[in-house]
This record gives sequence, structure tokens and C-alpha cells, in this order.
Amino acid sequence: MKKTLILTLLLLLNFTTEVFAWGEKGHEIVVEIAFKQLDKKTRKLILSYLNGMTIEQASTWMDDIKKDHAYDKLKPLHYVNFEKGETIKDTCCDNIIHTLESTIDDLKNYKKFSKEEVKTKICFLFHLMGDLHQPLHVGYGTDKGGNSFQVSFNSKGTNLHGLMDYGIIEYENINLKDCLKYKNYNYEQIDSLCHGSVLDWAKESRSYLDEIYSTNKQINETYIKTNSDLIKSQIQKAGIRLAGILKEAFKEK
Repeated sequence: MKKTLILTLLLLLNFTTEVFAWGEKGHEIVVEIAFKQLDKKTRKLILSYLNGMTIEQASTWMDDIKKDHAYDKLKPLHYVNFEKGETIKDTCCDNIIHTLESTIDDLKNYKKFSKEEVKTKICFLFHLMGDLHQPLHVGYGTDKGGNSFQVSFNSKGTNLHGLMDYGIIEYENINLKDCLKYKNYNYEQIDSLCHGSVLDWAKESRSYLDEIYSTNKQINETYIKTNSDLIKSQIQKAGIRLAGILKEAFKEK
């Protein structure tokens, strides 16, 4: 079974040309965690704006449209780069920090927008909350957020970004239950997690880069296990925080 998983990982890492943060599976888990924390009325309201699109489809929409050049202007919104030692801040405007902040502000006033505009903003929020919690999306410009940082796993080459995005998720078969139950937060801890800002969460993601780059470029099982735990933790926190934003934005006013 392990050999089959290794083969699957290698095929994914060697033949996938587009890099999607967390992969389809990871993004879907983020929104599934969030929706489990919402009351029925809030879920229904959000689904009415999605107008037939599932929450899973909404979570990956920003990746699904990447091949359509009409949406090329959205590509820089998935990430932000700072070199090592630089201050993490909102540099405005076409980056993940600024876009998430403005999207959240807009959704708090969602009644001012058309239904189609709200739908698009929900898709942005779902996806970018996942992206923000993948540490290499607040990475170093010199290696394109790990895209040009080559590593070797099982004697095959890949890049660090792809390994963190989807390679480890597929190899370890990380699922909703793994992430949902990774850590048992109490109500106070959940409240604390949700009270930070987008910038705070970006800095938190950035703080894990030393751990992610702690490899001699030969990926072993210890590295996989350590970063598997990090991935589950980050996906869980992304889902909890997304739920907090949705509760605040779509509460009765």
C-alpha cells in the first residue's frame, strides 16, 4: 500500500505543471470544516448566493479558472512574497493579504453588492483563506515561494511548493477527519484563533518557513511526518477562522 502511495505522489509531483495551493482536496477540507461550525440559517444564506455551486466547487474556483487567460489578473492574488528578514505587511494591492482584507470588509456589507458579486467574493474568501495558511504562499520571491526549490523524494525530483501543496496530502491520504480532529480546541481557544487579522495569520504562516526549509533536499519519512502535522494544523485553523469570518459577515443585521 505504501509503495502505491509513493508512486501516486511521484506521478503527481513530476507531471503536474500547475501548482494549486493545498490542491483540490485541501481547499475542500477547509470549507467543509468551516461549514460544520455554521448554523443552518447561515449555511442556507451562503448557499443561496452560491446559486447552485457547491461549497467545494466554490473553494477551488480560483484555481479552476487559471487556464482561462481572461482571469490572468487574478493570479497574483494567491500569494505574497517577502525576502528573508523583510517585514511582513500589506504592500497593496495585488496580493493575498490586501485581497483577503478587502474581500472580508466587502462581505461584511454584502447587501450593497449584486448577488453575482457576492458569489465571486465568497469564492475569493473560501480559496484565499486556504492559500494564506499554506506557508509558502507567504514565501520568498527568490525561489518563487518554493516553486524553484528542488528536492528529492524517493530518488525523484520535485519542488518544495508542490510537495507542501498536495504531495504530502496525497501521500499521507490526509482527509477531513484528520484535519477536523487534529487538535481539540475549546471555545475560548477558537475565539482566540478567530480574533487575529489577515496580517497576523500571514505572519503566522510565514513563521513556519524555517521548518519547511529544514531539509538537505532529500525528503525522508521524518520530514513528511513533521510537515503532515503542520498541514493538518494549518488546514484546521483555516477552516475555523473561515467560519468565524462567515458568522460575522452573514449574521443578521
